[in-house]
Amino acid sequence: MSSSPPGLAPQDMALWLDARAAQPRPVIPVATPSAQTEPVRGGGDAADDPAIWVHPTRPSRSRILGTDKKRGLAVYDLQGRETQFLPVGRVNNVDLRQRVRDGDRTWDLAVATQRDQRSVLLFGIDGAGKVSTLAELPTGLDEVYGVCSARHPAGGLDVFVNDKDGRLLQMRVTRKAGVWTSETVASMKLATQPEGCVADEPGRQLFIGEEKRGLWRVALDADGRLGDATLILPVGEVLHADVEGMAVHRSAAGAWLVVSSQGNDSYVVLDADAPHAVKGRFRVGLNPARGIDAASETDGLDVTSASLGGEYGEGLLVVQDGHKRWPMGRQNFKLVPWREVMKAIEAPTTPVR
Repeated sequence: MSSSPPGLAPQDMALWLDARAAQPRPVIPVATPSAQTEPVRGGGDAADDPAIWVHPTRPSRSRILGTDKKRGLAVYDLQGRETQFLPVGRVNNVDLRQRVRDGDRTWDLAVATQRDQRSVLLFGIDGAGKVSTLAELPTGLDEVYGVCSARHPAGGLDVFVNDKDGRLLQMRVTRKAGVWTSETVASMKLATQPEGCVADEPGRQLFIGEEKRGLWRVALDADGRLGDATLILPVGEVLHADVEGMAVHRSAAGAWLVVSSQGNDSYVVLDADAPHAVKGRFRVGLNPARGIDAASETDGLDVTSASLGGEYGEGLLVVQDGHKRWPMGRQNFKLVPWREVMKAIEAPTTPVR
């Protein structure tokens, strides 16, 4: 047997070495994407984080908001076509909440971190999925970075925004005399840089990733404010740095937390409820029949458990793709039916031979 890999392309070297390792690594199951968005407008490392808006009466007309951290915020339909673009500058992370209460009115609201202005942009989403800018909320942070949101127990909007220095602020958003404002109602600090986070309202908890250290669970008190924090999954064999995007899929079948394990191009799935056991992990692979390349080095992701019809009857996962390879081009987002995720994490794993 040859001791060298003649004829292998350089990008295949790692696979050749893994196959001959003394202790082969497990094969990570693959979930097949069903669609992908058009590329973002910015070149290089531009796409970052998606958020899913569910149409109130026609789920097939739902929308995906995606950040282009060089140019602005794009809006896509479920076929991946861009339906709108807001040139709001260097927005990094995006999140949204529907049916936010403001007096006797409800709103669908999205938030995104604007890194140049060190602020949070607030957007409204109308019944057709059209997005408009409502306000810019100052944070007082030095390097505003990740963001997520929640409806607090009274029905209004809370925004959780973090800084590269480890600070996490909880901003409560209100509307007075037609003007949107916010105030900081709680804060905490991690030792090193965070980014991705998600609030799980039914579980009264917030999950946040400390990129080099692991996944934290933060309790939310009766008023929805930040409480005690616990490291529930450190970086290691299962979860690789950087710990990036995360989202919760909650349905009658259970509650699942999906986390991007960026360092090994995979995703870890845990029970969203205590004791937060790891259920499995997967990668997003090729769909040759539809001309969709695999996802790698995922920054942000989002998931919905709403039935969007067709392939998305059990929900939808959207992930950022760090390298668009087929064909080579600007970054984009991949759409994965939730049933593909469940098939992947329930598949047995075997070592590479």
